[in-house]
Amino acid sequence: MIFAIVGTQRFPFNRMFELIDEAIEAGIIEEEVIAQSGYTEVQPRNFTVIPFLTQEEMNEYVERSRCIISHAGVGSITNCLERGKPVIVIPRRKEWGEHVDDHQLEISKVFQDNGYVAVAESQAELQKLVPCIEELTFQPYVRKQSDLISSIKNYVNSL
Repeated sequence: MIFAIVGTQRFPFNRMFELIDEAIEAGIIEEEVIAQSGYTEVQPRNFTVIPFLTQEEMNEYVERSRCIISHAGVGSITNCLERGKPVIVIPRRKEWGEHVDDHQLEISKVFQDNGYVAVAESQAELQKLVPCIEELTFQPYVRKQSDLISSIKNYVNSL
C-alpha cells in the first residue's frame, strides 16, 4: 500500500492527486493507495481519500504502507521517517495556489540534501521513483533535540 499525505493546510493540493492518478493509470502504481486529502478538491479516479485522520489513524496508515508520498510538511515527513518509511516528497507551490509561498521547496531540498527523502516535482520524477523507492539508500532519521530544550536541560541539571 502507498499512503499519500497532503496535510491540513487550507489550500487544495490537486496536482499531487492528479500525479498519483496518472501513475496508477500508467500502470506504474499497481497497489492500493489511500490518501489523507485535507482540503484537496479533486476526487481521484483510482484511489481512496479520507479528508482528515487522527494522529493514531495516520500512524496506522504509515505503518501499513510500503512507502509514503507526502507534501513537504515537516511534521508529516518526520513522522514517516521516524517509522522507517521511504518518503517521496512533492512540495506545494505558490504558483499553483497550493500554498502562500514556496517554503515547501526549501523544506524538501533540506530533507533531500540530508539524504532523508526523494523529491518529485513532475509526473516523470514520480513515476521513476515509485517503483524503486525501496532500492534507494536513505540516511536514518533521528530527531535532533532543539537548542532550547538542550539549554533548559543544562540549566535544570546545573541547579
